[in-house]
Amino acid sequence: MRKHKIKDPGSAITHFIAMVMAAAATAPLIKRAGQSTGGSGVAAVTVFMASMILLYGASTSYHSFDISPKVNKVLKKIDHSMISVLIAGTYTPLCIIGLGDRLGYILLAAVWSVAALGVTFKICWVTCPKWVSSVMYVVMGWLCMFVAPFFIRNAGIQAFGWLLAGGILYTAGAVFYALKLSAFNEKHKNFGSHEIFHLFCMAGSFCHYMMVYLYLA
Repeated sequence: MRKHKIKDPGSAITHFIAMVMAAAATAPLIKRAGQSTGGSGVAAVTVFMASMILLYGASTSYHSFDISPKVNKVLKKIDHSMISVLIAGTYTPLCIIGLGDRLGYILLAAVWSVAALGVTFKICWVTCPKWVSSVMYVVMGWLCMFVAPFFIRNAGIQAFGWLLAGGILYTAGAVFYALKLSAFNEKHKNFGSHEIFHLFCMAGSFCHYMMVYLYLA
């Protein structure tokens, strides 16, 4: 019997752990939202957690399997596309619960529209330079600063602190991803800059989960 060899062990394992943790954390968050918010709040946190599980699941699959160039490219497109989905998914409870009213729904529609463009972009040009992807994700993520005063007024400064911390961690990870530290990666073949990027993403997801759990749900 042919044994399966994981393509990128460090990347696959880190995001498999993140996927399992996200799946385990979903029910408590939905339960909490159900006790303190209406149906729209439950729907918002469900979208948030679904996007997180999809992102880490897609990443795990892409970094685990080396089937054929064609299949690998499809998995890569799905993996990269899910980043835009996670960003929009994170905005969903922020907009619906943290902002609410007309402003929240306008921002939500705008972010999901941009996410759709991001997915389309990655499907058409998944091999684009890393800095292009990083800039796209960072700009999309930091759009929330335009509504920061309204979010702080509705959700509180502590919630904004978790939001800001997550954004900084995601941005730091994007910088690592864009720099392509060849010398560092040569010295750390099993756990290089891409794996560090994964850890930053996991830390960012944790911060945003805590924001939603403690202050929005």
